[in-house]
Amino acid sequence: MTNMNANDLVRAVDHAAGMNDRWLFIATLVVFGVFAVGVMRYFVRQHERLIADHKQARDSYQESLRGVVAEQSAGNAKLIICLDNNTRVLEECRDELRFSRTERSRA
Repeated sequence: MTNMNANDLVRAVDHAAGMNDRWLFIATLVVFGVFAVGVMRYFVRQHERLIADHKQARDSYQESLRGVVAEQSAGNAKLIICLDNNTRVLEECRDELRFSRTERSRA
């Protein structure tokens, strides 16, 4: 059937035209079914690509988020140390002020 010339093709079309409409309907259903399967496979592939792209984007976002959280944790640790040092210095200032007030009241 692949080596059909023009005369064979015309004879095949004439034969198909002479057939019952039932065969035309069945052929239309087959052609539509093949088309529908092709369209579904195309959309399934597109959906799989979309899922893969989404997974890659999610992994990238999570990695960047881990970096931000690590930087914030390091910043929080520095702030805690700073607050601890400031508290210690303020306690020393308070003690020094008490000492100087008691010295003035004695004099």
